[in-house]
Amino acid sequence: MLPELAVANAVFLTERIALGGDLSPNFRVAKQQLDELVDAGITHVADLRSEWSDEVLVRGWAPQVTYLHHRVEDAGQLIDPKWFEQLVTWVHDALEADSSAKVLVHCHMGVNRAPSAALAVLLDQGMGLRDALDRIRAARPVAVIDYAGSVLSWYLTRTGADTRTRHNLRRALVRWRQSHDLDVEDVIRSIRSQESPNSRWAVRLGPKDPETLGRVLADSGEVAVGLTIDYEPDDLGQLDEVLFLTEAGLNGRALVVGPAQQMENDSWVLPVMITELFLAVAVPLPRAVRDWFAERGPNPLLLSREDYRVLTTRIAGEDPDD
Repeated sequence: MLPELAVANAVFLTERIALGGDLSPNFRVAKQQLDELVDAGITHVADLRSEWSDEVLVRGWAPQVTYLHHRVEDAGQLIDPKWFEQLVTWVHDALEADSSAKVLVHCHMGVNRAPSAALAVLLDQGMGLRDALDRIRAARPVAVIDYAGSVLSWYLTRTGADTRTRHNLRRALVRWRQSHDLDVEDVIRSIRSQESPNSRWAVRLGPKDPETLGRVLADSGEVAVGLTIDYEPDDLGQLDEVLFLTEAGLNGRALVVGPAQQMENDSWVLPVMITELFLAVAVPLPRAVRDWFAERGPNPLLLSREDYRVLTTRIAGEDPDD
């Protein structure tokens, strides 16, 4: 029986090959997912996304896992056979080198790129085309496998298939698609409807902190900095937006680019990429934010959608609670 995963966005196709989507943007959930994958025996991860990478997280939380960032766009294009050959060779070598190795192949949603790459891997392992397609769809019902045509072109060239074999396999793929049709837009829309929106946070700065941040940015030329915070929020996620607030008003914005790290003195540091830094702009403070300032509540503060809207769109001087 194949391992069953409860938290990770992945499924096993064979005892040693899994496919799926990426880690959750929420750091707490992402850590749980990675722990589950490691507990299930995953030793190698092939990340196919061109738009992002979880390599920093995997290296920090599970350094024993071998990570391959094998980028490809998901734009409906024909994929170069060399891309499949490189991936299949990497997977083959990983499995041959260690009899206990298990490989996860994933993209963002696990709809097109990863299932197509998994198809190439299964074909390399000797599985027939229709059996491989059926296994992928049965294990992951949202798998559209949009690049199966590119996979088949790679496979036919690799195996030196004759004209009759080429014709039969291409016809088999067409027939499988006709009998297993999925609307990729509906699939993606359904997945996105279940995704949680990014959180927004307020970080309270001291009066001189914006000037200090400005000097750091000017001296280093970098936009990535570590902010000292009071705790590690459960709701914190990758690319969450952060608003810099001082008593004088709004001083800038940033995006979260990594999980909070606990320091030796028990404080926490949050890595962010600063997107805007400016002189304080007077903004109305919603009641929850005013109370947080008055009570010196712990940094950062999770903002409601409405409080975020007030802080970023209301006219300075208006009272948001009137």
